[in-house]
Amino acid sequence: MPEPLRIGVDLSILRHPHAGSARWALGLHRALRERDDLDLVAWLGPPRLRRGGLVRKVGNLLRERAWYDLLVPRLARRDGVDVLLMPVNLSARTRSVPQVVSILDVNFLTQAGTYDAGYAAYARRAFRRSAHQATLLTTISRFSRAEIAEHLEADAERIRVVYPGLHPPPAVAPSPAPIPEPYALYVGATEPHKNVALLVEAWRGTSPGGLRLAMVGQPGRDHERLRGLVSQLSGRAVLVGAVSSGELERWYAGARVFCFPSRTEGFGYPPLEAMQRRVPVVAAAAGALPEVLDDAARFHDPDDVAAVREHVAALAEPGRGREEQIERALGVAARYTWPEAGATMAGLLRQAARR
Repeated sequence: MPEPLRIGVDLSILRHPHAGSARWALGLHRALRERDDLDLVAWLGPPRLRRGGLVRKVGNLLRERAWYDLLVPRLARRDGVDVLLMPVNLSARTRSVPQVVSILDVNFLTQAGTYDAGYAAYARRAFRRSAHQATLLTTISRFSRAEIAEHLEADAERIRVVYPGLHPPPAVAPSPAPIPEPYALYVGATEPHKNVALLVEAWRGTSPGGLRLAMVGQPGRDHERLRGLVSQLSGRAVLVGAVSSGELERWYAGARVFCFPSRTEGFGYPPLEAMQRRVPVVAAAAGALPEVLDDAARFHDPDDVAAVREHVAALAEPGRGREEQIERALGVAARYTWPEAGATMAGLLRQAARR
């Protein structure tokens, strides 16, 4: 058996609040760590400043640049790695060690006004540099590949798609449900491009299918606006905020329908997680969602309130259509496994190292 390939993995994303990008990096690292043909060394990066307004932003930016421009190249030499895996958008400033870089999406470029302008200006430059410094470039969907090629001026032919995996749900569903009423569920951050206000509008006046609306996830820049809108719905909706993983399982397990109205996604973990748990999905026909969810969701235009209401009402009650959609969804969700993602990425790492 050939000597294992030594991989240096940047896990500095785990210093940030956990979201889809952290889930991708951690899941991929664990899948690669299970392989006998690879020897992994992982680096967490510098701690992030948590307070200080502008000082915090500038300080974290300087720490990030020092990490990628100075420290990662130094660690790669110290630990004798054959190749670097840079799983979340940013490359190391080195020519002596090949690197596989994953750019997950370019939403900050395609969703004007929904991201901080300073971040968008920095990320445009940093992501473009990543695209051109990478020995091999990967992303997480065909949709993201096309977006990266267009907006970062990268050759689509050299961008490989590696779909993320899903962890299996608990063998026994937790109980009881977090709220006693039957409900439709949204899981995700309350960022503007997630388009959560569309759901609030769909619940204005009456509740589709007789379901309450529950919105669970990390508070984002749209959170306070949504709080004000929810206060006008006479209790038909609840804005929950961030919860533990165990509590999230209870929200998934008790849901009748899952709604995901995002205007763009590079992949889309939450609707797939709902599918794994036999919760039928209503999603926007936007971003990578039609590609990833295939024929296992009911799709709507991201601005179509009436379609959301119609789809939710159709899936709220037991029936053949609901059960058929659930069965299709189980098959679609089963396509996305970490061993498969790990095997694909291992081949690319070996190719980049020419071994």
